[in-house]
Amino acid sequence: MNFIDKLERKFGHLGIPNLMLYIIVVNVIGAALFRVSDGKFMQFLSLDVYQVLHGQIWRIFTFIIAVPIGDVSSFFDILMFAIWLYVYYFIGKSLENIWGTFRFTLFMFTGWLFIVVVTFVSYFSLGSLYGDYSQELLSFVLGRRVSTEHLYSSLFLALALLFPDMQFYMYFLIPIKAKWLAAVYIALDIYSIYQALTAGDYMTVALIVGALLNVAFFYVFGRGKAGVRGMYRNTRRKREFKSKVKRAESNTRIMHRCAICGRTEEDAPNLEFRYCSKCKGSYEYCSDHLFTHEHVQ
Repeated sequence: MNFIDKLERKFGHLGIPNLMLYIIVVNVIGAALFRVSDGKFMQFLSLDVYQVLHGQIWRIFTFIIAVPIGDVSSFFDILMFAIWLYVYYFIGKSLENIWGTFRFTLFMFTGWLFIVVVTFVSYFSLGSLYGDYSQELLSFVLGRRVSTEHLYSSLFLALALLFPDMQFYMYFLIPIKAKWLAAVYIALDIYSIYQALTAGDYMTVALIVGALLNVAFFYVFGRGKAGVRGMYRNTRRKREFKSKVKRAESNTRIMHRCAICGRTEEDAPNLEFRYCSKCKGSYEYCSDHLFTHEHVQ
């Protein structure tokens, strides 16, 4: 049993089902806010460390609203944004089905936490070189640069490592295996790291490396000894078991059910249920059908 297995056993109930759907909804809200306010409203949601330290705690969470692909204004931008949402919902949901709800939630949480830590470290390490006014300006600049772009992109890399032969259709026409797209992704990340190092942009380097390390950690420790197929079977087995338990608990709680409409006291708490003395057998009816049903002989 590895570290993640122990965490899941203890905190598995904290996993958020359908987390990727909530993330998609948040990004749609972010795109709408960006469009309506012409980007001005986003400055109140960005991860501005100086403002966080002065009481605006919500910025630690609201920076995820910023859309990684930028402004969504023209019809082409909206179309590409819709495709981006669909692709990453598919990827995120696939990872949740394979890893399980808790592991996927933990993956997103650790990615988010690393972004916050890198931003704070960058602020304090660079801010010590300037005065108070420059610290506020520096924090504003850093906050505008922070996004979840690398975290979302790492979702694809995680899926490609699990299923390297999965095919994606570029522009809905050209079939390309996930392993080749992953190779291009890693090459682009290496080039971005080189550019950032050349420019002295260590914050970008840390964000890219952190996203890659997050994927590597979950690839090594997230699969368990059973491998990908075994992990998928275990996840499906857990989901089916929970569904059966819920059905059993629901059936145990139900005391009354109408023989005509099938409604129970949980469906309509205000209904009254009675057994019909004229029917042959134990037939129970709700108040709507008690005097209108045909008697069973």
